[in-house]
Amino acid sequence: MTALTAVPDTDRRPGAFAELTRANARELIRDPRSFFFVLIFPLVFMAMFLFMGTLNPSDGGGGFDPMRAGIPAVLMMAFMSLAFFGTATPLISLRQKGTLRMLGTTPLRRTTFILAQAPVRFAIAIGQLAALSAAALATGFLEPSAIGRLLVTCALGLAMLFSTGYLVAARMRNAELANGVLALAMPVLLMLSGVFLPLEILPGTVRAVAEHLPTTYFADALRQDLVGVAGGPIVTAWLVMAGVAVAAAAAAVALFSWTDGEKR
Repeated sequence: MTALTAVPDTDRRPGAFAELTRANARELIRDPRSFFFVLIFPLVFMAMFLFMGTLNPSDGGGGFDPMRAGIPAVLMMAFMSLAFFGTATPLISLRQKGTLRMLGTTPLRRTTFILAQAPVRFAIAIGQLAALSAAALATGFLEPSAIGRLLVTCALGLAMLFSTGYLVAARMRNAELANGVLALAMPVLLMLSGVFLPLEILPGTVRAVAEHLPTTYFADALRQDLVGVAGGPIVTAWLVMAGVAVAAAAAAVALFSWTDGEKR
């Protein structure tokens, strides 16, 4: 029996949303795959960049600085892991197990169920942001005056990624297939966003596509705010992320179903 089977049979009585939120937190922590990708995997990458920094410390010149490149890359990867492996695939798995079908027999609304996923995941994201912001402050990359702008960037980026994760969960029906697709898509998106490789080295057509990906706008804004790298207009990046978040969220709510064969 999963943690979500113990949620209340209605979302209209006081405390029902809080109970559903706690059940989702337990479900996330108990899933070993989600726990690894959401909490352990980003730490492994951060350790890798720290190790690279000890081998190739920055001399203050224009050379490659592993920490300056690594901090925004790890934060973006952590957020994507949380949205995809920590949100989309657990929801797909719950549908496969029949848990969502059980919830669908109650007065629980789709919007309540989807929103109850957010608190624990945003709490984890805040912890990840705090840890990497502290690292950026300690290394002198993050200016205290840029913290407010960084919070706006991260809030919009998280909204975009979570909405996309919900949309994936709304349409895909097989958790193993979803894991495979997302495991392939995430590194590709990270590479094309420019957090691991500069976009200038990409072939012309690939670069033209990569420059207009929503994740590229998020990566560019993160690098500007978190480690002080020059980039494009920050307001443009915010508008793109907000637009994608609204569109994906609306589609996720409209397409979400409790079972594979639910009629609309």
